[in-house]
Amino acid sequence: MKKLLIMAMCIATGVTFAQNPNEFAIPGGQTGVIAKTSGTPLEAINNVNNGAPATANCVVDQINVPAGFITTGVNQVDIQQVGNSNQANGTQNGNSNMSLIRQNNSNFIPGQAGNLASSFQSGDANGSDIKQFGDNNKGRVYQIGDDNYAKQDVGSTTAMQSEDNMAYANQQGNGNKSSQKQRFDSNEATVLSWGNGNSVVQDQSSGPNHSSGSVAFANQIGDGNGAQQNQVGSNNFASAYQTGDNNVSVETQTMVGDDAANFNLSTVNQVGDSNTSCVTQDADMAINCSLVNQIGDQNSALVNQTAAVGGNNNANVLQLGNMNTAQVTQFGPN
Repeated sequence: MKKLLIMAMCIATGVTFAQNPNEFAIPGGQTGVIAKTSGTPLEAINNVNNGAPATANCVVDQINVPAGFITTGVNQVDIQQVGNSNQANGTQNGNSNMSLIRQNNSNFIPGQAGNLASSFQSGDANGSDIKQFGDNNKGRVYQIGDDNYAKQDVGSTTAMQSEDNMAYANQQGNGNKSSQKQRFDSNEATVLSWGNGNSVVQDQSSGPNHSSGSVAFANQIGDGNGAQQNQVGSNNFASAYQTGDNNVSVETQTMVGDDAANFNLSTVNQVGDSNTSCVTQDADMAINCSLVNQIGDQNSALVNQTAAVGGNNNANVLQLGNMNTAQVTQFGPN
């Protein structure tokens, strides 16, 4: 019965189907061909290609302060030590404090203990500046309050001994800044920030022998935070964890050397809305691996990876939420 109804409808419209599925028959003996398009329409392809979501406009680089290096209340600490197994501890409570610690064990003998520099500051407009030369040094900064400034600098571009060092900064409050710079091999840098408007810049470079890479970790809880991690060398690991809205994470890893066993590893975790993450990795003939996790709305992730012949690129982006954008660009054979 259904077939009769369908045939009746076709006759009523004056059109009947021919045996060839691409043709239809018109009463009177004429035959027309149905125009068909095979594959994806060109317009759809162009819309997809031209609509790539290259959004994440990441920046950071905000660390400054010096100029007068904080005066106003004029409390100061200046400690300078030369040798091994030294300890320096500056504790300040109040406003407008300044802490300056210099330690040099550049003639370090393996097996000996390095130096320890510690600065504790509580209040507004505090500053801390720790400079260390040599191996196995540890520097830590603990700040509570607004407008604090922390700077940790290990090694120099000319000194060879600046390995196995550790830098740690803990900032609680609004408008804090932290900069950690480490040169040569097997160094570790960690920053923990609680509050709004914090910025972290971590810069690590393995030595001329590139024997082992460095580790950088930034954990920020609050709104408007920025974390920048730059690593040059081999076997580098960078990790950023940010909770809040409008956070920015920038990770740049550049491999030096052509050992296929070497790697760049980057992990980014952002929880909140309107966060951005930019990851750039260059592994030469080694391995790039990037993991980006974003939970929230209107987040954006941008990953660029380059590997030469024999190298390998791996990227994984996970976004949970609405109106998020992600783009991964890989250059290399794999």
